[in-house]
Amino acid sequence: MSALTQRALMAFRLQRWEVGASVVGAIGLAAVMVWFSWQLQAVAAEQLACEQARVLTGCQPIADRWNGLSEWGTRLLYLSWVAPFGMGLLLGAPVVAREVEQRTAALAWILHRSRLRWLAWRVGFVAAVLIGLLAVVALASEALSSALLPTLDLDADFTWHGRRGWLIVARGVAALGIGLAVGALVGRTLPALLAAAFVSVLAFTAVSLGMDRWNQSEALVVSYDVQGSGGPLEGGLMVGQRVELLDGRVVGWDEVPRGGGDMIISMGGAIYTSLDEQTGEPDEDSLVGWERMLVVPEALYPVVVLRESGVVIGVALLFGLLAARIVARRRPG
Repeated sequence: MSALTQRALMAFRLQRWEVGASVVGAIGLAAVMVWFSWQLQAVAAEQLACEQARVLTGCQPIADRWNGLSEWGTRLLYLSWVAPFGMGLLLGAPVVAREVEQRTAALAWILHRSRLRWLAWRVGFVAAVLIGLLAVVALASEALSSALLPTLDLDADFTWHGRRGWLIVARGVAALGIGLAVGALVGRTLPALLAAAFVSVLAFTAVSLGMDRWNQSEALVVSYDVQGSGGPLEGGLMVGQRVELLDGRVVGWDEVPRGGGDMIISMGGAIYTSLDEQTGEPDEDSLVGWERMLVVPEALYPVVVLRESGVVIGVALLFGLLAARIVARRRPG
């Protein structure tokens, strides 16, 4: 047995419960998503055949079955959004925390002659497991999304952004880095998991806000009656709201002139600052502008995913370096 295999087996034994839970969860989720994809494709074929045969009375049960499968399939995609965070933290937090908690860190570091070498081996093993499992989930999520939306080109569409595709893998790696660093700092497994979950919420919220600001630089100003109407921006990504003033300027809500009155928004998206005293309807003379959206065109989907994945991997590297620094400096027990 080679040294590499021996070290991999040792790393597996030290985290067999976390690895086992991740394998069962990821493979189980992927298998269910593939099964739903297969069922949806079969029902879609039945639906098409029924419509072509013009047997309208017999098509309703098929449509009902499609709706039921679609509802459950959409719920599964929420699990694919949660999976990278849960798996990354579960695999990352115990790497250092358990060794410190069980007072075996000193022996492990002596046997490997270098704390950082030991850390590299341990992280390399769990990272390989995590990436492999999340890659399976990512592929299955894409298959399920394609089955749910067979008429869309999902390679250029922001529908279910973050719940499908390779961004799942990148987020899992970042969660692994956060769990690793927090575990090294806390030194106890369960408190490290809880603290890492809190830190991951803060970190990914910051990433999300930062990406929205970045994406706004490439967004188009779109009227609400365009989005959702089957137009060219139907699959775009909404990253903000703006107001178009009467003079054509597009400003934020804090820059809208209120004229001393309260802001009133009509159903049509027009923005008024006062009501007509007689009719109770918005006063046309107080019109100040119209609501607008900032939408990233769907054609930029691959660019946005690649960019966000790069940022998230950068977060993983920062937390990985932090973990290495903590391990190099901390006491074994």
